[in-house]
Amino acid sequence: MPEKNTKFDSRLDQRNHKRKKNTILNILIGIVILLIIIVTVNIVTDDNEKESANTSSTNNEQTEENSENTSEEDKDKESEAVVGNSTDSTDSTSSNEEPTSETEVNETTDIGENDTESGTVTTEASDDPNVESVVIDSGWQPIGTAQTGDHVSSYTKKTVDWDEKVDALAYAANLDPSDMYVVFLGNGGSPQKSIGTVTSKDRSEIYRISLEWIDGEGWKPTKKEKLKALK
Repeated sequence: MPEKNTKFDSRLDQRNHKRKKNTILNILIGIVILLIIIVTVNIVTDDNEKESANTSSTNNEQTEENSENTSEEDKDKESEAVVGNSTDSTDSTSSNEEPTSETEVNETTDIGENDTESGTVTTEASDDPNVESVVIDSGWQPIGTAQTGDHVSSYTKKTVDWDEKVDALAYAANLDPSDMYVVFLGNGGSPQKSIGTVTSKDRSEIYRISLEWIDGEGWKPTKKEKLKALK
């Protein structure tokens, strides 16, 4: 009888031990599952917060860009209106002032032709009655560029390519970009050519300038036409 009781007690202890192990194992599994759930919830919450922040930032940027574009369009419209008024007043100017303007152009041309360091300046006549003179300067150089890779011409304001085109126009016109209005800027006949019309802010100078893209070097002026009036 004592031997039977001992065997029974031993089996009972083994069963209790297994139950304890199973209980502990179940508790550990439950803890792991709970930790996985907590981590997953935190990740999803963080992602949602980041998406919300990115969406808000994008909306703000688009709103600011739309406001800037609207402001630029309003400025361009005001510029064209003022240029139109200035053109009318120029047409009514006495004929005595015209020879003075032509003399100044000729003097400038002579100086450019004699200056071999900056290149040869060639002035030509034009069949266009609105073109006072056509100027080609062999000393014009590409203005440089911050763009890399394959070049894609852009006519969207505030882009890098647009700003570099404006800088090239100012360079050829010999005007400060802050003292210049861009009346028109568009395709010049191919993806790597552009043409733009600019005026000084006092409307005394009006130019139509042709540009050509040079890979790795930027936009280069190729021709400058001095216009009599905007049309």
